[in-house]
Amino acid sequence: MTPPRDSPRPEDPPSVPGRPRWWDRLCVAAFLVLWLIPVFWHGAVSRRIWPTEPRFLHACHDIACLFTTRPTSWNAYYVQVRGPGRPDWQTLDTREYFPMQPFGHRTRLHRFLIDWGSKGQRGRDEVAAFIFARHRELHPDRRQPGELRFVWTWFAPLEDRPPPGRWDPPPVEKLPANRMRILSVHRPEAP
Repeated sequence: MTPPRDSPRPEDPPSVPGRPRWWDRLCVAAFLVLWLIPVFWHGAVSRRIWPTEPRFLHACHDIACLFTTRPTSWNAYYVQVRGPGRPDWQTLDTREYFPMQPFGHRTRLHRFLIDWGSKGQRGRDEVAAFIFARHRELHPDRRQPGELRFVWTWFAPLEDRPPPGRWDPPPVEKLPANRMRILSVHRPEAP
């Protein structure tokens, strides 16, 4: 009599899970060394693992769910324009020029200005040229700005309590002068 097909044969050894292959071990080690350990290090110590760590790799380890301390300050950027011969600056609503807001109330422009810091003159020059051109397209019947400036401001969480609900940066005119810095001033190129 032959045994049924689905039952194991007596000469077959019991099934034992296979040992991990070298490639599996290498992938797990790379995951631990390149991502998991640096994420915990960055969250606990809040500084780069080694001084020459590439910015991209550092950004990969900087994830939002590891806030170990409260922020000491937060910032906002404003774009202001004024007409030729006018003394007063007017704040532009940048959502008209940069409609995508993937970072809450912040536009992509805000993210660029953060990344560029105070040394991003070339990037700010390009953005200013874009805003001048886009302003001409959006508002051809209005008087065109003669100057544009980028203003950086900061807020202290312990002193400046944000209102409950959705937070928008306050108008720059309501901020004290010692809390703002003009990053750069730009003029449109002659057409």
